[in-house]
Amino acid sequence: MQQIAWRAIRVSVRSGLCVFSFVLGVSLLGSMLWAQEAVDASRWSAGTVDLNDGWRTHGGDDLAWAQSGFDDSSWAKVNLDEIGAAQTESRWFRLRVKLPHGRMHEHLLVVGGEGVYEVFVDGKAVEDAQLEPWYGVKRPVEEVIPLRDDEDDFLLALRTRAPRMYTIWGLPLFLTVSVGSADAIDNERVSFESQRLYAAILSVLINLVVVVAGLGSFALYRSQRGHREYLWLGIYLVLLGISNGLLYSSAAGVVGLAWNNWLADPLIFLFMIVQIEFTFCFAGRRVSKIWRTYQGLLLAPLVPHVLVAMDRMSTSAYVVLEAAAVLPAAVLLPVLLLIWYRRGNREAGWLIVPSLLPAATSALYDLGTASILTGWGKLDSLANPLQIGPVPLQVSDLADFLFVLAIGVVMFFRFTRVSREQARGAAELEAAREIQQRLVPAQLPEVPGYLLEAAYFPAQEVGGDFYQVLEQPDGAQLVVVGDVSGKGLKAAMTSTLALGALRALSREALGPAAVLTRLNQQLVETAEGGFITCVCLRLERDGALTFASAGHLAPYRNCEELRVEQGLPLGIVAAATYADDAMQLEQGDRLTLMSDGVVEARDARGELFGFERTQAIAGGKAEAIAAEARQYGQEDDITVVTVERKDRE
Repeated sequence: MQQIAWRAIRVSVRSGLCVFSFVLGVSLLGSMLWAQEAVDASRWSAGTVDLNDGWRTHGGDDLAWAQSGFDDSSWAKVNLDEIGAAQTESRWFRLRVKLPHGRMHEHLLVVGGEGVYEVFVDGKAVEDAQLEPWYGVKRPVEEVIPLRDDEDDFLLALRTRAPRMYTIWGLPLFLTVSVGSADAIDNERVSFESQRLYAAILSVLINLVVVVAGLGSFALYRSQRGHREYLWLGIYLVLLGISNGLLYSSAAGVVGLAWNNWLADPLIFLFMIVQIEFTFCFAGRRVSKIWRTYQGLLLAPLVPHVLVAMDRMSTSAYVVLEAAAVLPAAVLLPVLLLIWYRRGNREAGWLIVPSLLPAATSALYDLGTASILTGWGKLDSLANPLQIGPVPLQVSDLADFLFVLAIGVVMFFRFTRVSREQARGAAELEAAREIQQRLVPAQLPEVPGYLLEAAYFPAQEVGGDFYQVLEQPDGAQLVVVGDVSGKGLKAAMTSTLALGALRALSREALGPAAVLTRLNQQLVETAEGGFITCVCLRLERDGALTFASAGHLAPYRNCEELRVEQGLPLGIVAAATYADDAMQLEQGDRLTLMSDGVVEARDARGELFGFERTQAIAGGKAEAIAAEARQYGQEDDITVVTVERKDRE
């Protein structure tokens, strides 16, 4: 019995050792096989094999991990399409792939963030798939990698490092990795590329239209310089089109993410500032202090924008801040336009609906984006596009397109109205210019015993000054210098009335005071508002001089201001009276008559030319006096007439 018991014990121990040895052997073999397992891609029916499963991954960065002989059995196992959003840490992914023997021209397709990964095949880096600096990364795009014909079994390693520029938008490192024949891989690439570009093509086209509309607005401004609303509208449309175009282009991988993060986003606040300028300018209003303060505050979110890039602020918080910053303009500008419309500004009503579209949809898009980034989910639909067949259409793009259409109609009617006004104004200006030629003679007549000179420089195309030399029946000469209030056609018409009356009165051999009295009565009866300051001289052949003034600048004799009894300007009170003053001009004496444009010339500091400077130069020639006043800083019409007594020849 005792021998039987020992035999049973030995058998049990031997059996246990065999079982232990078997289990240990299986475990070791499994470990060896696990470290060397490969995805079998030797059979494919559709021409490609999905390589998303079975990857080994590990955080850190060591180029030795690219080598095929490295033991990655301790690394975690993941599926590429399940790893979620990219992180800023460096990380490696490894996968062994087995290809069919004898197949030619196999290719890899990697759909991943451009510039955030590097590809190694059997330890050798692929030239076209490299890590890029932050400004060179894009959202996941397609990269095709040709394989050597002798690579039947190889180690595929992906080295990843995503900059903050990439991770702040929650983008994945990879969408898919596959292997297959050249034609099949190219077809798969085209499929992914088409889906990606479909999301951008309509947005890019619409925003290109917006930019072109902005350039058209600049052209309108060139033809109507006085209407700055065209300038502000052009700037607004160009900034709006560039901002939204870069946003959706970067979202589709057409341009790098940096274009959106560092240019498109900041432009949102700038085009909102410009929209405020356009709205007030269009309505003919000055931007109030409250709106100026708001414009300043719109620049404040540029600081949080930098903090997001530095990982000092969450993207979702920034997007909410952006929406909160632009929402007041989206809501209050239409309200303001409605108020102006109800107060009688009919054109302000045209902008109510168009002004609501871009800013409001931009704010709603930001709220939808924030809902997605925070995982809240209740407002996700605000950031989702509308599907038009295979092409998605962003709501903000639709709003921008409708805005361009609406504002195009509005600006067309305004441009047409302004063009009619300009044409009418041009006709009036031409008529006034023709009248001006009669008011200001091109050449003064020769008067025996006197040398007469004149200089005339209008501040605008048509001035309000005039001067005339009229012969009286007894051989005396009337010299008249006047300054009509106002400018343009109305002032020219008033001057014409005065000139017609003066010519009639000059035939009656009246003295200066009587001429001004009669002229004043006629202007009060016939002129429609406005008045004229005027000085009138009567020159006798022997040098005797009589003069009277109706509120005009006093004459100067040899740089000395004459004492003149001033009357009221012409055309104000019918009962106004004027008095004559008399004097004798000696040989060589020079009498200078001028308009107040000389005295009121103003330099860049705002200082007037003044009476002292005027008196100092009053003895010079007419051209010299006018030139010095103009050089100082002309603001009004400048007229100078000099009368010099000379010997008879």
